[in-house]
Amino acid sequence: MQLYLNDTSPFSRVVVATALLSNVPSLSMVWVDPWSSPSNLKSVNPFCLIPALELDCGNSLTESICVSQYLIETNQPTGLKNVKLNDVDQVKLLGTAKTLMEIAFRTAVLPRFTDQDNELIRRGQEGIILALTNLNKEMDESGKGKEVYLDPNLATLYLHIGLEYIQFRHRALYDDAVVTHIDEFLNTSPFNQLLKLVSIERLSEKPDYSALESSWRQL
Repeated sequence: MQLYLNDTSPFSRVVVATALLSNVPSLSMVWVDPWSSPSNLKSVNPFCLIPALELDCGNSLTESICVSQYLIETNQPTGLKNVKLNDVDQVKLLGTAKTLMEIAFRTAVLPRFTDQDNELIRRGQEGIILALTNLNKEMDESGKGKEVYLDPNLATLYLHIGLEYIQFRHRALYDDAVVTHIDEFLNTSPFNQLLKLVSIERLSEKPDYSALESSWRQL
């Protein structure tokens, strides 16, 4: 299998983390710049979006959530579960986390193509602060305590990576929000150890999957 990815993409990071947690034994990571529309990426995803997973059978999977769900269902890991679609709390959390990640990404890349005072950028920034504030409040008031945020499922993984992406790209916005309970979540997340291994800094080195897998097995 070949995974096409970018070093700073939070969506790519989700799939790398999922592959390691799913004990995928062999994976070739193809580092690309999607903005340059490379031919190898275009051949597996005509939209030139990452991540994209090319399977050994020749089929290609796109969209991080689809790729991650496939890896989980195929390998049935114990350290990462798919979201239960009949569990309102889990589905709500996945929707919040995925949208937060998408808006944070869009707001970060828009200045490359438009003016800084673009309405979409402003709305994205306001939305990020409000979403963080609401999430922090929900964590504080959750009747189930922190259980929903400590379950090792795909929603929790998206949330952790999405929040760290906001810290990376939108630190000022993160600091403007009330994030006391969010900080607690990041410190106690079931994926804390793994995501320190596949940190944004580590992925910027464009490591081989085998090197990451070897380090993960030693933890």
